[in-house]
Amino acid sequence: MAAEKDFPAHLMRALRMASLTGLRLGDLVRLEWSQVGKQTIIVEKTRKRGGRAIIPIVPELRALLDDIGGESGPVLLNSRGKRWTESGLETVWQRRKPAGFDRRIHDLRGTYATLLASKGLTDDEIARVIGWTAKEVSAIRARYVDEARVVVSMMERMSA
Repeated sequence: MAAEKDFPAHLMRALRMASLTGLRLGDLVRLEWSQVGKQTIIVEKTRKRGGRAIIPIVPELRALLDDIGGESGPVLLNSRGKRWTESGLETVWQRRKPAGFDRRIHDLRGTYATLLASKGLTDDEIARVIGWTAKEVSAIRARYVDEARVVVSMMERMSA
């Protein structure tokens, strides 16, 4: 994103956390350090479905968590050092996003699915982590992951 460098640090942390965990907005703003383990983040009861979410901590997420630092309380804080609210985070994002950019924070769940696919997880494994069906994950993979691989392969052959 071109305007990314102009985003305040507290907003960037929240956006990166959303894209590296796939958590819905309600679960993202309620995430506590007590839920963060060495290899996983465990949300015992998600807001939307009431199920358990186990998010693997990939190296990029570990780096972000280490950068944020913390031992107790909420993982994400707003500019006043308080826990974000759903409406507060969404409002700050809507005000700061580039003109004409039509994405919401929720769309970062697809970004997370793409990340997991690029790391070699199967559609079933990704579906289990995100709470989607394997068919939904397959559509994301076909559109974003496989399409990118085809283009890279074509470029490699054309450059040979």
